[in-house]
Amino acid sequence: MKNALLLCFLCCATLSYGQRTDSFAVHFALKETTVNTQSAAYINKLISKKSIQPGQKLMLLGYADYRGTAEHNDSVSTERAMNVQDYLVSKGFNKNDITYAGKGKIDRPTMTAKGGYAPDRKVLIIPAATTHLDNNIAVNETVALKNIFFEGGLPDILPASMPELQNLVDFLNTNKTMHIQVEGHVCCKGMSTSNTGPYSNDDDLSKLRAKAVYDYLTAKGIAKNRMKYVGFGTTHPKVYPATTEDEQQANRRVEIRVLSK
Repeated sequence: MKNALLLCFLCCATLSYGQRTDSFAVHFALKETTVNTQSAAYINKLISKKSIQPGQKLMLLGYADYRGTAEHNDSVSTERAMNVQDYLVSKGFNKNDITYAGKGKIDRPTMTAKGGYAPDRKVLIIPAATTHLDNNIAVNETVALKNIFFEGGLPDILPASMPELQNLVDFLNTNKTMHIQVEGHVCCKGMSTSNTGPYSNDDDLSKLRAKAVYDYLTAKGIAKNRMKYVGFGTTHPKVYPATTEDEQQANRRVEIRVLSK
């Protein structure tokens, strides 16, 4: 089950998760969902080094490995994210500053070991950040938005995207004559939705994610005649072949292209 906050926050749509900046992985043992001593020590170290701090907006994304049913993995990944949230709250973080979601399993089609794959049993802690949008950006230049997050395999924006989207609204309000194209990308061929569900077509999903950002901007008062949107599916990867999770995440992105100024 997804966190109710994610279901009610927005009526518009957008992506799994976009290109991100720093993130920190809290790992879990097999079948474990609670924060153990080792994981607590790691979180404490992040706090002591000020890698994360109370007052900061955080997104927590929970994962499971390829073992188990989809329902089980959704539940386990959500519990892991929720328990990391609870631990952070116990260390002085404000619960209202933390959004969490269970992302289920990470597909590993070539792996079959009964013990699963330990690195995928984790929660990513992602500090909120916004892209630096330069007023001097050139026509036809693109900028990848750093922190646009979508439900996996869906065109539904997650609340952690709000700082980045508001940053884009402010930028367009400052540059009132600029026209842009919102460009959606997914990763990787045949991997974005495991070819199941209502958005199993990569091209359709990437276009709907771009449209979701477009819809958000129009709802915030940016004129429709200043914007276009397009989806490129898997045809414009930043990294190829994308063999690691970080490489795949770099390919899941929304970019802004300047059409005119």
